[in-house]
Amino acid sequence: MIRYILVDDDPNILERVKAKIDSLPKEYELQHKKSFDSSKKAYQEINEDDFDLLIVDFEMPVYNGIELAQKIANGKKIIFLTGESNREKQVINNLDISGYLSKPFDIEEFEAIIKNKIIGKINRNNTLKKGERLTIAIGINQDIGFYPDETCYISTSRNIKKYQSNKNCVHFFGEQDDVIATNVRISINELSKKLEPFGFEKINQSTIVNLSKMDKRNNKELTLLGSEEEFTIGDNEKKGIVSRIRTLFGV
Repeated sequence: MIRYILVDDDPNILERVKAKIDSLPKEYELQHKKSFDSSKKAYQEINEDDFDLLIVDFEMPVYNGIELAQKIANGKKIIFLTGESNREKQVINNLDISGYLSKPFDIEEFEAIIKNKIIGKINRNNTLKKGERLTIAIGINQDIGFYPDETCYISTSRNIKKYQSNKNCVHFFGEQDDVIATNVRISINELSKKLEPFGFEKINQSTIVNLSKMDKRNNKELTLLGSEEEFTIGDNEKKGIVSRIRTLFGV
């Protein structure tokens, strides 16, 4: 769960931003805690234990965005909203921020920040210990449990061994390409959002891999430890995959 607070001296901006955030998929687990149209009131009322993400206007009376963040958001994730792009350097030099969005609020840019810079970093409890079992919801009426450290990849591919997935279903594969779970009814896109905080990444339209199992990458070709399969990274996914690999492994 990512609990967020909005602060902007324009009430109309607050309403529009919240409405756009509400339109995002529920899998992001974004929870609006409160909105403030006064930086002074936000400073007086916000409890640091009550939120994870501060979305704040850069220019406000009493306290500007940097001043307010320094007062109430120590160690928190911060996204600034501003109409003045020439302020970006100043902001970045003053705070380790998660994102910087120009007004009007762009929901696609916001979603990219949430996926790449916030999910998995706020939810630190999503770091599983070796041998720990993870349970995820599949739709409304089903849950599935599995061991992430024993799972190499998840795929809808009909070309892996003898396994053929039903429509809108995936298989979970372990080492030696042994199947762990068959025909789990969930889309690759939905599952990738659920598993991204746990070190999994969608590499193409049909496959999610456990990056901790990565053996090597050669351009768009990827191999995993304990698997005889060779995977091709999609053109749309390549940039994100390379960035995630280098972030996870510190290269």
